[in-house]
Amino acid sequence: MIKNLALSVLFMFCFSCFAQKKTESKKIKPPSPNKAIWTKGAQFFAIAGQAGSKNWASGNDIFSFSANMFLNAHANLTKKNWYFNNSLIASYGLINTDEYATIKNDDKINLFSTLGIKLKKKPNLGIGAAFNFRSQFSNGYDRNYLNQGIKRRTSGFFAPAYITLAPAGVNYEFKGLSVYGTLLGFRGVLVSNEPYSYAYQGGIIPEGMVNEKNKATIEKSVAAMYGVDPKKTIQYQIGPYISAAYTKEICHNVSYIGFIDLFSDFTHKAPANVDVFFINTFVFKINKWLNALYSLDLAYDDDIKKFGYYKDHPAFQSKSILGIGVNTRFGNDRTNMHK
Repeated sequence: MIKNLALSVLFMFCFSCFAQKKTESKKIKPPSPNKAIWTKGAQFFAIAGQAGSKNWASGNDIFSFSANMFLNAHANLTKKNWYFNNSLIASYGLINTDEYATIKNDDKINLFSTLGIKLKKKPNLGIGAAFNFRSQFSNGYDRNYLNQGIKRRTSGFFAPAYITLAPAGVNYEFKGLSVYGTLLGFRGVLVSNEPYSYAYQGGIIPEGMVNEKNKATIEKSVAAMYGVDPKKTIQYQIGPYISAAYTKEICHNVSYIGFIDLFSDFTHKAPANVDVFFINTFVFKINKWLNALYSLDLAYDDDIKKFGYYKDHPAFQSKSILGIGVNTRFGNDRTNMHK
């Protein structure tokens, strides 16, 4: 009986080893190249920051508190040499201060998609089409309009919105870097949500408001602030387009996510003035759930003329946020915008 029991145990052991080996071999078996494979994932951050002072000689707000949310997500499809990649960067934040009450300090939507085929001899090189959509979630305001402390709406959802379509271009990938470039990109700048939004009836500034601080007699429409004819609500642009994304762990527990968008309008009077939109995110891991995050956004577009003392000049734009909070991941946590 003991002999039979020993044989039975040996048989079960051999069977389990065989089954495990067979299962493991299934796990490492590469997928069929003819099968469509989806790779999906997202990374979500919620951070907060606070500042305050009392009897501070140089002058500060007594109290300020900010709360921000960041989302990086992707959904990619591959089949044979074909690829269809979709990535989204979205963020929104509010800050409460004694001077301005509650206002937003961050607001962006940036969707990038590519569809194409990889070249067999060079797997890092592909050709295809690209699509980019960029806008924001809610209204933005000038809180010192006409240098008189007046509040006026200057932006909103689809005001503006940048939609770029590149029907043919080259895509290159290498170690976390992904670059898409084309000589022929088509961009539409839309301001379709209340393109006028005047503070005064018909956009006519009252005589009493015309002075050294404000020499204009007619208001500029929201659409005109972004170089768009308010009667058409859209401006068409054609020219070279380059979009690049980079993801890297800089050092232990410090990672970087970057995205840059460059566009030159050949129909513009000065095509050398390249439009720039640059997103930078640094993540400092504290533990599994807690992270510190620093976000720096840079932009320049000489069609955006809403800066300067009289709000009629383009300018280099920058926005930064620093905070600490929680994060969570879903699916594959890869955050490369183009992959």
